[in-house]
Amino acid sequence: MPQSLSKVYVHIIFSTKLRKPFITKDIQNELYSYIAGTLINLKSDVLKINGIKDHIHILCTLPRTITIAKLLEEIIFEMDKNKRI
Repeated sequence: MPQSLSKVYVHIIFSTKLRKPFITKDIQNELYSYIAGTLINLKSDVLKINGIKDHIHILCTLPRTITIAKLLEEIIFEMDKNKRI
């Protein structure tokens, strides 16, 4: 039986509110780890997460089971839920 294989890479950029420099070195690693954990739970392969004080870049794969919109929604929901970072 034929099967189709695909791998969609997604480059996501999140900015801080009003582009304020909120992402300090103190919270960077914890924030990136938290985002990576969220993506792994969604069955996404995380290739790279990095950024500077006012924005974050995420390079990951899009799981076959969800849409891009749902992936972004879940990341944003998890970051909002954990405001201590």
